[in-house]
Amino acid sequence: MTAKSAFQDLIVKEFSASKQAKLFKSLQQSRISGQLIFTNPNQEYQCCFYLHLGQIVYPTGGVHPFRRWQRNVTVHLPHLSFALRKEVEAKTIDVSDDLWEYQQLFNWVQEERITEQQAYKLIVAIVSEVLFDITQRIEVICKIYQDRFLEPKFNLVDPQQLIKKNQLLWQNWQKAKIADRFPSMAPVILQDKQLKQSTSAHVYQNLCRLLDGNRTIRELALELKTSPLQLTRSFLPYIQSGVLGLTEVPDLLESSSQNKVNIFQNSNQPLIACVDDSQMVAFTIEQILSISGYRFLAINNPLRAIPTLLEYKPDLIFLDIVMPHISGYELCSKLRQHNAFAKTPIVFLTSNDGVIDRLRAKIVGSSDFMRKTLEPDKLLKLISKHLPQK
Repeated sequence: MTAKSAFQDLIVKEFSASKQAKLFKSLQQSRISGQLIFTNPNQEYQCCFYLHLGQIVYPTGGVHPFRRWQRNVTVHLPHLSFALRKEVEAKTIDVSDDLWEYQQLFNWVQEERITEQQAYKLIVAIVSEVLFDITQRIEVICKIYQDRFLEPKFNLVDPQQLIKKNQLLWQNWQKAKIADRFPSMAPVILQDKQLKQSTSAHVYQNLCRLLDGNRTIRELALELKTSPLQLTRSFLPYIQSGVLGLTEVPDLLESSSQNKVNIFQNSNQPLIACVDDSQMVAFTIEQILSISGYRFLAINNPLRAIPTLLEYKPDLIFLDIVMPHISGYELCSKLRQHNAFAKTPIVFLTSNDGVIDRLRAKIVGSSDFMRKTLEPDKLLKLISKHLPQK
């Protein structure tokens, strides 16, 4: 059996450190070069290691590759963090190529903006993170393609040392009973009132600011100068009591038009849409509605709201007032100009429901008002009010 065919469609359950070490040792002994790909059985997760003689050149894919890149640039190359964002926004970097990160590192070295040692340290950090994410997968499928190469431009990474380091970290996650909590997920507040009652006013305000559903545990840990392990451990009691939840978030460069549609019930159930740039709000509403059997559509980019709503034609729309680029008032007015939404209930979500706000909302055609401090009973009662057939 050749080295190439030996690793085709290799299925590994509980990809522990010992199994990782054994796999990479075999690859090193066979001096394999090419592309090593890991996927999970349902194909929702995929990452790739480019190898040279069994050692790692660079990893791509995995969970949130751009978030991972930006975060590690912030840690290891802080002087380039702002420049990176500007270059991406200006589209001077082609991020459609999976290997753009590796090429960008090489460019920075060539331009003498960083040293080769700095580039290597960043690569090691990214390899370590990807290896940890693989460890959390219950089952992985390994494939190797020896005809896909990446020419090494920096020192190669020996996976064995990082595997040992990750083994200790993984054991600590298991001891803390958080092995099933992914650091790539974002904490959100599910029970606002209970959180407010169980914390001081200062802590509550900070948590409301931080837990907006848009920042992952890894990103919050960086901001708070702690580790994802410590942060997840501190959140665990609140997660277990249902006060906090963990939700998946898209990568920073993923199209916002890829809205989350949850149609887990039959198509006869009403479809409720929520247009809000805060993923926390959408997640909270979805958690409440899913219990009652409603279908749910989350739209986090208000600029894509109208075409998306026209595509799905929801039975009721929750609409945030304060959003970037376009306000809820403007959006509501535009929606009412479409025949499809002439009679659709549109409910404003707001932190301020004063008389002036309500009057302005009425003028642009809103059907109702609801405070963002969401209470399940009030939310369901409001929906029943506007969709009495449910």
